[in-house]
Amino acid sequence: MRHQPARPSLFLALALSTAACRDSAGPVTTLAIAGAPDFSAVVTSTTYHEFFAPSGSWVSQYEVWVAISPSDTANAGVVVGAARPVFTSTDGVLQRVTAGAITEGDAIQVWRDPTIAYGSAQAPPGAPAYHGMQVVIIRSRR
Repeated sequence: MRHQPARPSLFLALALSTAACRDSAGPVTTLAIAGAPDFSAVVTSTTYHEFFAPSGSWVSQYEVWVAISPSDTANAGVVVGAARPVFTSTDGVLQRVTAGAITEGDAIQVWRDPTIAYGSAQAPPGAPAYHGMQVVIIRSRR
C-alpha cells in the first residue's frame, strides 16, 4: 500500500477555499416554523419574569403586550419563553436573537400554539394571552 500524505491536505485546502468563497454576510438563517404567522402586531410593553413553575422547574419568559390592528392600544398578550425561537428580519434578512430583543414599538409577527387564556396577568385585563411558538421582529435599516 502506498502512502499518500498529500491527499488529506488537498481535501482540507479544497474545503477551506470553498468556505472562503461563500457570502461573507454569514450563514443563512431560516425560520424554525414555516408558514404564515398567526398575526402581526405592535409591541406596547414587554416584561421579563423568572419563577418556579408548579412542577418545580425554573421558568424564564417574556410577557409581551401587543396591539393587534386595527387597535392602537394593547389588546392581547404573548408569552414568549426565553428559549423560544426569535428572529429579527431586517429588510428580509433573518438573524436569530433572543426574546430579550423584543422592545416597545417593535412590529412583530407571531406564530402561536392553540392555547388561549383569558384573565391572565400576561395580558391586558379582559384580553387574550397567547403562547408564542416563534416571533419575528420586523426592522428596516434607517
